Amino acid sequence: MLGWSVAVFKKGDEGSSWSENLYLARWGTGLLGLNWLDELVKENKAVDLGGDGYPYSYSVTAGILLPILKSGLPKHNTPPVIGDDYTLPEGWSSGVVLYEDKFLDCTVDQVLIVEAWDLS
Repeated sequence: MLGWSVAVFKKGDEGSSWSENLYLARWGTGLLGLNWLDELVKENKAVDLGGDGYPYSYSVTAGILLPILKSGLPKHNTPPVIGDDYTLPEGWSSGVVLYEDKFLDCTVDQVLIVEAWDLS
C-alpha cells in the first residue's frame, strides 16, 4: 500500500468516473493520510460510509471540510515509501487542488462525499 488518491464531490456526484468538472477538491496522501477523517468520524463530524479502498467513502458537510482544506491537510506519521522507481517521503501529501468557487456554491450544511482510492 502506497497511500491514497482522494477526491471530494457533492453528494450525488460521487462515483461519476472522477469527472474533472465535478471535483470540489483532490489530493494524494500517504498511508496514514486519512487519519484526520477517522478523527472527524469519532467526533461525529463526519460519517464513515465504508468501502474496501476502492474506494473508502466518507460524508462530511462543507462547513466542516472547507476550513480544514483551506488551512492545509493535517500532518500524519506515514513512514517513507521506497519502490523500484519512486520514493514518497515521510508524511507525504500532495498539495490540495481546491476548487474554492465550487465550495462557495455550497451551503455550510451541504453534504459532501470524500472518496479515497488505494494507490497500490
